[in-house]
Amino acid sequence: MRQVRYRYGVLPRRDRQAPRPLDWWRAAGVVAAVALVVAVAIGWAPLSRRLACADGPFPDWDRWRAGDVCVGLSEGPYAFGLTRFEGVLRVIERQNRSADKCDPSGTPVTVGVLLTMTDQFAGSRALHELEGMAAGQSRANGTGCLHPVRLLVGHLGQYDDATAAVDVARRLADRPEVVAVAGIGLSHQHTAEVADTLAQARIPMVADLITAEGFDQTGSAADEPGFDNCDRDITYQRGIGRDFYYRVAFRAAAQIAELGRVATARPDFLMVPTGGSDPYTCTALPLMQRQFGGDLAQVKFDSDEPSTVAQTARRLCGVPGDVTVAYIARGRDMARFLHSLDGAFGDGQCAATSVTVLSTSDSNRVRTAEDDPVLEDLRVRGLTSPTFAGGRVRLLATLVSGADGSGVDPPEFAEFERVFAEAGFDVAHIDDGWAVNAYDAMATIATALGRLPAAKPVPRGQVNTVISGFSSARESVPASGGPITFDNSGNRTGPPPPVVRICPPTGTPPRVPSALVRPNEPLPDCPR
Repeated sequence: MRQVRYRYGVLPRRDRQAPRPLDWWRAAGVVAAVALVVAVAIGWAPLSRRLACADGPFPDWDRWRAGDVCVGLSEGPYAFGLTRFEGVLRVIERQNRSADKCDPSGTPVTVGVLLTMTDQFAGSRALHELEGMAAGQSRANGTGCLHPVRLLVGHLGQYDDATAAVDVARRLADRPEVVAVAGIGLSHQHTAEVADTLAQARIPMVADLITAEGFDQTGSAADEPGFDNCDRDITYQRGIGRDFYYRVAFRAAAQIAELGRVATARPDFLMVPTGGSDPYTCTALPLMQRQFGGDLAQVKFDSDEPSTVAQTARRLCGVPGDVTVAYIARGRDMARFLHSLDGAFGDGQCAATSVTVLSTSDSNRVRTAEDDPVLEDLRVRGLTSPTFAGGRVRLLATLVSGADGSGVDPPEFAEFERVFAEAGFDVAHIDDGWAVNAYDAMATIATALGRLPAAKPVPRGQVNTVISGFSSARESVPASGGPITFDNSGNRTGPPPPVVRICPPTGTPPRVPSALVRPNEPLPDCPR
């Protein structure tokens, strides 16, 4: 009978005869093969994520797949697989090339731009934000070759990803040529982590859209904010980006105070989403209660369950007379709310004579077309509904910027409109304010660069020192939304944020205009 030398075809059998030295090579080969397969599998995972987002046959280590989207850095024209951003990134690429060819007597600089292009809280406005940055670059480079600006664009991904935003910020911070950053994202815990990452690298940052309390260098201590409604694992209550962070958006405390000045009646209800994961809403709630009274009746809805918005509208309609509602939620749900109110009136299920909604700046989202067909349908239906068009339902909101084209804008706004249009962008994208603030964030950095010697390299610390000095009317940034100055916490100071009445669409193609609301004056009529 033939003796079997190997067990399982691999291991030498000691019970039959003494193994020869060469008998172990078969086992060693199997072990090596298994190790190779494991190593390839482990190495292939990150490689495949980068290949999935490569702009060609080879991986780019500045870009990778996080969840369902590509994230990372681009100097143009790579658009992270997002068709709608291709045009603006081609503009940025062209302007970057022009900066490289600028007068050699000037010292070129790179400014990072960090934004989320795909998160649900941004919607279609993310495109407008990046267009505003590109317009700001165009304006900065159109004034000469003192410090020609190149843009390095970073897509932070979606905020449900736990690590992507910080990983992108870290990769940008590792680029020594980056002297400042504009943008950095929205009011979110991940943005706080991004700000701290940049501050560790001593990079000054000018946020364009962050309004939530806590998102300044001191945790908004001067506003005496409350964080009890927010999730426990937050860090922004201690402040963010210490010594290197500034924001051109009007913070929530300033917005809510101005709503209190123009409101003609104390709100009957406070509409707020459930949960404490969103800093935009959880930090605004105590401010609204402080402004209008802690005993306001709260009506809550689930932002992940659209049907609850309609249920909330029906509850408000149970009160006869003129009803005022303070709305503390993201603008994504405002169109659905307006549509639900109109449906209740149309069905004869609303006892209210009228409904006036007081809202912070994110409700300006209804002024711009949505990428999502469902949300766009709701937006159009809500704004063109009989109750909204007829004035039975009214929406008053603060501006995230200091201007929106309503006719009371500073002189620099006309220059912004001109530069924006000459870059090839649709001027309707100005209405929601995101392009305005993005442009002004770039203007802040460009103004700082203009104070530094042309023939010398630009250190990050010098840029930060100049920005921190924009603290008075004499030392301010001339911006499209009005002069910009900062307090010691990095918050924008100066005139309060305007409150506007958001009006039904007009014109062809339609745009959503506004009318300025002034304290102690009747509510303005909408343009016809």
